[in-house]
This record gives sequence, structure tokens and C-alpha cells, in this order.
Amino acid sequence: MLVVAFEAKQVAENFSASSKLSSDLVFACFDESVAEEGKKFFKEVYLIKAGDYDPFVYSEALKELYNEVGAKGILMESSAKGVAVASMLSAKLNIRCVSDVKAIEDNYVKRSALGAAEAKVKLELPAIICVKPGSFEKAEGKESGEVKVVEKSFERKINLLEFKEKEKGADISEAEVVVCAGRGVKKKEDLAMLEELAKLLNGAVGVSRPLSADLKWMPNWVGMSGITVKPKLYIGVGVSGQIQHVAGIRDSKIIVAINNDPKAPIFENADYGIVGDLYEVVPKLIEKLKQS
Repeated sequence: MLVVAFEAKQVAENFSASSKLSSDLVFACFDESVAEEGKKFFKEVYLIKAGDYDPFVYSEALKELYNEVGAKGILMESSAKGVAVASMLSAKLNIRCVSDVKAIEDNYVKRSALGAAEAKVKLELPAIICVKPGSFEKAEGKESGEVKVVEKSFERKINLLEFKEKEKGADISEAEVVVCAGRGVKKKEDLAMLEELAKLLNGAVGVSRPLSADLKWMPNWVGMSGITVKPKLYIGVGVSGQIQHVAGIRDSKIIVAINNDPKAPIFENADYGIVGDLYEVVPKLIEKLKQS
């Protein structure tokens, strides 16, 4: 199995997922920092030198390496880069690609379907498996692998004229405490109140899909179709608890819901629930935490 990662923080998770498919693993990446992280998990690490990101070039380089090592399948993260490369690689190798995979069990994979449901797909190799970040446990690196540098040069189909860094929010996928704002939060300025609560808990603030996709309060949202989180503590503030959101938080150790609607779906999935006005509840929580 050829395992690929585009970010160092994804290596451990990709290793965990690929270990469910094979014990014969080869790792490939395009960045030195990712290769250094890969050494902790894989005996064979290929650092592909192919220039700046270009899905045409990267997919061609991986196609060659895939054939050279005699792999039976490919696994990478289901990120913007991963999906773009995987789709082209799927066409080049004429093997199917399964994206947004959340679990691998026996001969099946579970994947997100349209952000609101899950589909169970029979696994038949060779195939390209794209795992959804945050879905698999992060393994502990115990290897001391060797990095092999591979130079690849191909005709570029894309000429990069300008590069603009994408706006990034807090990295809530790694946070042990997540405070999430829902539609009950009336205006963007009120996120400062949630940020104060999160800071006292050494956590990070996220938002539900409507606040990100519709109101543009943050670049990413919490949920199956956004960022999957599994913190030790999740606090939903004014979150109603729609299916796609709950699917993205249900692996949290403890779920706390604050909502003024006692019939809000979030309470069905919460370990602790507070029925009340968030503008009264949250300040009281902040006050108590400051006293402790």
C-alpha cells in the first residue's frame, strides 16, 4: 500500500488508517517536513522533488512511484490537495477512488455522503482511499525509517501567476476543548464571549455551517461536511444539532449543549444539557471559571 500525506500533522492518522488495510506500507510525500514525520512511522519513505504543488505533476509522479513499488492501493487524506491529486491519479491508473472515508472495518469503508449521511462501501483493491482528517486515531511513531529522495520532472499544465494564502481559522481539529457557536449566537462580535470561555478552558472556538458558509464568520465549520472533531470536551452554544453537525462531533468524550429550545436535537446527543439563554449562561460560566 502506497501511503501519501500532504501535511505533517496528517501522517500519524494516515498510518493508522493504512495499517487497517496492509502491513506492507510505503510512504511518499512532497515536503521535507512531512518526510521527517514519515520516518517515525514508515521504514520506506520517498521524498518526491517535483516543484510547487501542481495536481497534474503530483499525480504523474505518484503514478510512476505506484508502479515502481508494486503497490496494491493508495491512501491519502481527503483534503483539497488530496482529492484533486487522487481524482487525476484514479483516471491515470484506471482504479476507483473513494473519498471522505471515516472508518475502515473488515472489507468495508464508511464514508460521508453529501455531508448528511454515511455510506458503507465494499472495499476492493486496488483503489485510492481518501480518509477524512480527524476520523482515525493518531498512532505513535516507533520507526526510524530511511528517506529516499526522488527527482521528478514533468511538463506543467498549470502556470502559477499568483499565490494567495487562504484565510485560516483556529486549528480546532487538534484542540482538546472545542466551544462551537451555532445560529443562536446573534452577531459575529458575540464570538468574543465564546473565545473568552474557550481561553479559560485552554480550548478553541469553532462555528456551525450556517455561520461559516452563509455568514462568513469563520473560514471553516464543524460538522461532517466540514471539520470533524473529537475533543475531550465539546460545548455547543446555540447549536441546534442537525445531523451533519452531530456526525462531526459525536466522537467527543463529553458533549455539553446550551440552547434555549428544550426540543433542540443537540440534547439527544449531549451528555450534559443546559436549557437557557446563552447570553445569560455563558457569562455565568466565565465568571465561575475565573473564580476557580
